[in-house]
Amino acid sequence: MPIQFDEIIKQLPLLFERLQQAPIADRSAVQEKFPFKGGIYVLYENDNPMYAGRTKCQIAKRVLIHSRACSRHNAASFAFLLAKEQAKQEGVNLSRTRKQLEEDEKFSSIFSRQKERIGKMKVRSVQITDPETQAIFEIYVSKMLKTKYNDFNTH
Repeated sequence: MPIQFDEIIKQLPLLFERLQQAPIADRSAVQEKFPFKGGIYVLYENDNPMYAGRTKCQIAKRVLIHSRACSRHNAASFAFLLAKEQAKQEGVNLSRTRKQLEEDEKFSSIFSRQKERIGKMKVRSVQITDPETQAIFEIYVSKMLKTKYNDFNTH
C-alpha cells in the first residue's frame, strides 16, 4: 500500500537530519559508507552541496555513473549541466540537441572534464527505498541545501 502524502511530509525533517548526520565520503569510500540500495545522495564540492539525486540502485554505482568517462548525457546529467555552464562561458553554441552537443569535439572535451570533476566530489547519502518518498525528499533536500544544479526541468 502506498504511503500517504501527509505521512511522507511528516518524515522529511527527520530524514533530512539523518542525511546531515550521515558520514561524508569520497568516491573510493562510497561503497563502504553507503552499501545500501535506494536512496538520496548529495554531491559536495569544497564542502558546498552541489547536487541532490536519487537512485533505486546502489549509491556507489550511481555516483560512479555520474563520473564515468563513458557515461552519456542521460546517465551523467549533472556533468552535462556543468558542461553546458562551462561551454556557455567558452562561447560554444548550445542551441543543439544533447546528442549533437556530445558529438561536438569542444563540448565533448568539456563534458569529460566535468565528469572528472564530479569524480573528485564528496558524497553523503541516506537510504530511502520508497520511490514516492525519494521523489519528494530529493526536492526537499535540494531546496533545504540550495543545490545550484537541481532545477527539475525535464530533458
